[in-house]
Amino acid sequence: MQTEKLIVTETDIASRCRAILKPGIYGLLPAGNRVFSQLPNFDGVQAQVLATPQLGARFVQHELTISAGGSTSKPVEEDLEQFFFVLEGDLQLKLDGKNHPLVPGSFFWLPPHLPYSFKNSSENDVRALWIRRRYIEVEGIKIPDPIIAHESDVAAEPVDTYMEQHLTPYEQLGFDMGINIQTFEPGIYFSFVESHIMEHGLYMLEGRGIYWLNQDFMEVQKDDFIYMAPFCSQFFYATGWDKSAYLLYKDVNRDYVEGL
Repeated sequence: MQTEKLIVTETDIASRCRAILKPGIYGLLPAGNRVFSQLPNFDGVQAQVLATPQLGARFVQHELTISAGGSTSKPVEEDLEQFFFVLEGDLQLKLDGKNHPLVPGSFFWLPPHLPYSFKNSSENDVRALWIRRRYIEVEGIKIPDPIIAHESDVAAEPVDTYMEQHLTPYEQLGFDMGINIQTFEPGIYFSFVESHIMEHGLYMLEGRGIYWLNQDFMEVQKDDFIYMAPFCSQFFYATGWDKSAYLLYKDVNRDYVEGL
């Protein structure tokens, strides 16, 4: 009996893969093309690695899926600042001996060397974003205190053509990690093409749109992740019938003398 030969065309592959990598410029990593990894000191947790120094990024970003009963096996304590944002599900954060319930939209920012742990005590999976980078201390500027809050606690302010929430208040020079939620009504777009020193990790929270990056157009949608290198030209246009929103990381408030 002969086995029928499977023929896969370039069109077949392209229809299954929206991932794009332009090294040193940008990368698009959709949910459908990501894979899971295991991390040390986490039980019942699967990680999708979104950005690392291997990509050229100066930060690390994961999407974590925390199963029912999943937790840290020991407190997380690193010489890195930490940001955590809950996408789905309920989680318990333990910090300084106190328990803090986290629900969708909850987030925390922690300075380096502050141990914390978490546990999913619910019956459902929790999805969360986890961002870390090396904090750059500046003499005479105080390292900020921890933040534990919910996105609804942060006022949305008009910026350019869209609304923006500063989850980390980076108008304070102590913060070198800027985290925003940017929200666009259908049909809204940037008023100009941006190009700047700050790199980005962008996670689509809802909606869809068209991103223009370094002369390339691409459609983006909920759960897509985009990495943008420093000085990558960028422009966004919200499409569809509902609002679009994304969580945006950027480095802020520091002089760029690394490598001199």
